[in-house]
Amino acid sequence: MSNPKLTFNLLTFTHPQKSLTFWFTNQEQDGLCRIFHTLVPDEVRNKFGEQDHFYTSFEEEHEGFFAVTKNTTPDFEYSTDEDGEEYRKMVKNSAYTRSVLRRYYNQQIYQYFKGLGYLVKPNFIDDIEVWFPKKKDDIHYNYVEKFTLKVQLARITDKPELVITSAGISRIFKNSVLDLLDMVAPDCFNWVIYEQQLYRYDELPDKPKMELDKVFPVWNFDIRDALQLPTEAPDRSNKYLRFKSNIDTFYKHFISKNGFTEIIPVDSKSFVPVKEVKINSVKEKSNELLFFDDTPDIVPFNGMKKGPYKGSDYGNIQFFYIFHEEHREIADNLHNYFTNGLYSFKGLYRFAKVPYHTQRNFSIVFSNKDNPLEEIERELIKRDFKPETHYFAIYLSPHSKHHPSKEIKSVYYRVKELLLKRDITSQAIDAEKVRTTLADEGSRYDYSLNNIAIAILAKLDGIPWQLNAKLKNELIVGVGAFRHVDTDVQYLGSAFSFSNNGKFKRFECFQKDQTDELAGSILDQIKEYVSVNSNINRLIIHFYKNMSRKELEPIEKGLHNLDLDIPVFIVSINKTESHDIVAFDNNSKELMPLSGTYINVGFNQYLLFNNVRYNTDSRIGAIDGYPFPIKLSVRCTHEEEAKDQKVVRELINQVYQFSRMYWKSVRQQNLPVTIKYPEMVAEIFPHFSGNEIPEFGKDNLWFL
Repeated sequence: MSNPKLTFNLLTFTHPQKSLTFWFTNQEQDGLCRIFHTLVPDEVRNKFGEQDHFYTSFEEEHEGFFAVTKNTTPDFEYSTDEDGEEYRKMVKNSAYTRSVLRRYYNQQIYQYFKGLGYLVKPNFIDDIEVWFPKKKDDIHYNYVEKFTLKVQLARITDKPELVITSAGISRIFKNSVLDLLDMVAPDCFNWVIYEQQLYRYDELPDKPKMELDKVFPVWNFDIRDALQLPTEAPDRSNKYLRFKSNIDTFYKHFISKNGFTEIIPVDSKSFVPVKEVKINSVKEKSNELLFFDDTPDIVPFNGMKKGPYKGSDYGNIQFFYIFHEEHREIADNLHNYFTNGLYSFKGLYRFAKVPYHTQRNFSIVFSNKDNPLEEIERELIKRDFKPETHYFAIYLSPHSKHHPSKEIKSVYYRVKELLLKRDITSQAIDAEKVRTTLADEGSRYDYSLNNIAIAILAKLDGIPWQLNAKLKNELIVGVGAFRHVDTDVQYLGSAFSFSNNGKFKRFECFQKDQTDELAGSILDQIKEYVSVNSNINRLIIHFYKNMSRKELEPIEKGLHNLDLDIPVFIVSINKTESHDIVAFDNNSKELMPLSGTYINVGFNQYLLFNNVRYNTDSRIGAIDGYPFPIKLSVRCTHEEEAKDQKVVRELINQVYQFSRMYWKSVRQQNLPVTIKYPEMVAEIFPHFSGNEIPEFGKDNLWFL
């Protein structure tokens, strides 16, 4: 990569005052900011004694409160370590903590935009979200454009920083809550607006509760489903261009004028450039995949023309269909496509080398569209399943898995479970999506068929493609999460790899609080690994968030009991949401940095850009997408190893490569399968009876 010219969505500012006087109390009151006891000045704890939280009005004086004056910038002193090396360290309690200052600046920003009459989300801790009216003719909604402002102190530069992000557009119903209650259950409402103030519906004060005809809900998916509104197609245009244009406009109208700099003295005249020393890239050819006969390619669809890396080991495969009686024609069409192909899809065997065979009168036709489980189970019992044959079901779902009815949506997953219990892998296909796509002359169903063929091969234990990586003695564990909205319970899925070539096995699922069970599952796989391989050099865990001490401790204890003194690397992998930091490539008209670029954003955290812009000449289409970077953090139980930039690059390189192993599409994904696959398992798991994945489903990719 030569001379990249990247900029952050970040501005720097100076503290408006060298010192500030804040007022503290140990009593909770409305309008005060609550602060954890470790974050307040020592003087506050000395005054009131120890307790979990204290409260501050910041600069607003209150009778009976305790005033503390502190610097905004800490003092430093020099000390000597055990080796006689001199180093600089911060003088404790010489200034307010970063957390207290961040809350103070957030409150200042909140009050500033509220004073201008804009809607502001009341959240002082992390960031401030401001909503601006957006002109658009619509009889049902008013529109707002959202921006977040996040204060951070010397995270990337050596100054206080203001991260500005474009958080998208929201719609506010012109109908009141009272108007909608006839069709929408109260628990569907989340954010609502009353007299130009944002509230959570379940936290409404008494006055708006008495005037629900003046309370207007903000659109969300639950309201959409309750009103049976259509699902809108996502905007696939370049989000980098949209985002950058929006924050440039915001800076011009609200930061560089109108008095904002009086509370936040912005000193950067434009968004801050990324220092070249902070920019790196993954290893050359990290995006290279291997197909049949070790043929390399970087584009999965092109590589599959050479043949998959490895076909299925099952010699006798029989396909059969499960469909509603209205969808016989669709089943016939799919049978024809799998046999003979459609446009770019050349047929299941010609594209994926999966022999396609069905037996006459073996398929299952049901009549109950909303709950076909009993019919399907009854028909399965009647079938003569031969032990030497591997059966694969094509289930034409009469309803989308996103159907608003929880009961109907659950059937989609229960059919999968029903088949897994009989050791039958399945591929679910939305029948109505097939019908509408084929009916639309401008649509191409062959693109979907290519993706379906990849998934079918993977479910039959074939390998569509493999990473071009040297094998190492390491075990890689991925842990992803999915929150089940109906029960508000978070489930964790885990996946294990016995090699770094992208081949996975053993999928498990747990509830979030089952940390010992998760650790036990990981340790069981380590034992199995060590029983087959002479040694293991390291354990790498890809975790969906920052791994807590509680989650890591039982793993460390188990390794000690196994007499394994190996480093445990924890790579926390989070999708970068709209309220976080991103970067733009000013040398590219698309503004999207090259694929494989990663940026150090401080505290062992990195942004990794994972897209199909492999070189400066790459042509990007809407179908390829313009994904924002994912944020990684790297730490290790052997702390010094996490400081080795060569090791860090290896770990980031591995995350990048695992994003190439998504066998549900021929398109590259932004998120590595170490997180994506377990997340998919965790999404389906709560729908299974008995909270148990059938044993057959623990060692194959049935969930694709």
